[in-house]
Amino acid sequence: MTAQDFVYSWQRTVNPKTGGQYAYIFSGVKNADQIMKGKKAVSTLGVQATGKYSLKVTLDKNIPYFKLLLGFVPYFPQHESFVKAQGKQYGTKAAGVLSDGPYKIKGWTGTNDSWSLVKNNSYWDAKNVHLKALKDQVTKDSGTALNLFQSGKLDEAVLSGSQVKNMLKDSKMNVRPEARSGYLEMNQKKVKAFKNLKIRQAMSYALDRKTFTKNVLGDGSIAAPGFVTKGLAKNPKTGADFTTDADSKGVGITYDAKKAKQLWKEGLKEIGKKSLTINLMSDDTPREKNTAEYVQSQLQKELPGLHVTVSAIPYKQRLDKSAKHQFQMVLTLWGADYSDPSTDLDILTSTNSYNNGQWTNKQYDAYIKAADNAPAGQDQQRWNDMVSAEKVLLKDQGVIPLYQSRCHSC
Repeated sequence: MTAQDFVYSWQRTVNPKTGGQYAYIFSGVKNADQIMKGKKAVSTLGVQATGKYSLKVTLDKNIPYFKLLLGFVPYFPQHESFVKAQGKQYGTKAAGVLSDGPYKIKGWTGTNDSWSLVKNNSYWDAKNVHLKALKDQVTKDSGTALNLFQSGKLDEAVLSGSQVKNMLKDSKMNVRPEARSGYLEMNQKKVKAFKNLKIRQAMSYALDRKTFTKNVLGDGSIAAPGFVTKGLAKNPKTGADFTTDADSKGVGITYDAKKAKQLWKEGLKEIGKKSLTINLMSDDTPREKNTAEYVQSQLQKELPGLHVTVSAIPYKQRLDKSAKHQFQMVLTLWGADYSDPSTDLDILTSTNSYNNGQWTNKQYDAYIKAADNAPAGQDQQRWNDMVSAEKVLLKDQGVIPLYQSRCHSC
């Protein structure tokens, strides 16, 4: 592995021809934005190998969290000759993955639910890698996973629902907070009704998040405090949590059946309809199916004239349809990539590849642009701009935050 592998990798990711969904995370590296828009050549990206093992990076702007980005997967190196030899098969199965870490993947076809990580003898510190192999097994049903764990066939199982309650006093249980949230995206270009603010707000007010997290999930997850998760970042001056500073006094995330019905009635009148039928897409895992069924039941209960159908499909298929905007409403999750509010907020800007619902708000975009371009030394103003953006998002109901998850495993 050499510095040139990083140069190639970064240039490949921001190249519009690659179509990388994470290309946006290079914004701020010199010329990255212009390259992604097709206005400059990839060779002008602000990264160069100044020696075999020396890399020089030039930024267009101040990025306070840049060191965190360097540890994130899109910034990892890629081997040019291997990538080109694999072509469209690159990264789609074990044979299409080249590893420079302590392990390499074996037995993954791209669609199967089990594979192995085997020791990489070419790893620079291979002599200190003592486990020769690790076996990975995807188990969609947490009940099955727990049974396999208890019978000694799994070393770790992720729990949910009643399992968490039953295992809380067990010494084998581990609870880990997650900067990960579940939320609903409404495709405003597929369903014209979603362009109406009152319709979007009514759907959010109709959801009782506290009851949902307690009785449906039952795994320690909490009602969404907003879009940005609790515990992710603190005010550089006061130390206050972002969710505290961005609190809009319940706007967009409070359960209020009366208000929901009133907004729904007014919204339907404004769009000239008496009823509405929408499809909710979700993953086919038990947790996501239960969540989708709760949303379906609660919305139909609180909003007269609304009929919700649910399509629970495999995760890979759901991701593909989401990216192609082939849905009306979708239940999705997003986990922070680094400990700064921008990791969440940036994905809902108008042109971001992960803004699958295609919500747009000029004021929101302006706040994010100001935050992303804040000069060094203006950390507090940058923070304030991100807080303002969150408030705009919640007030305009760009998405419908549902819950912040916790990971429970044994």
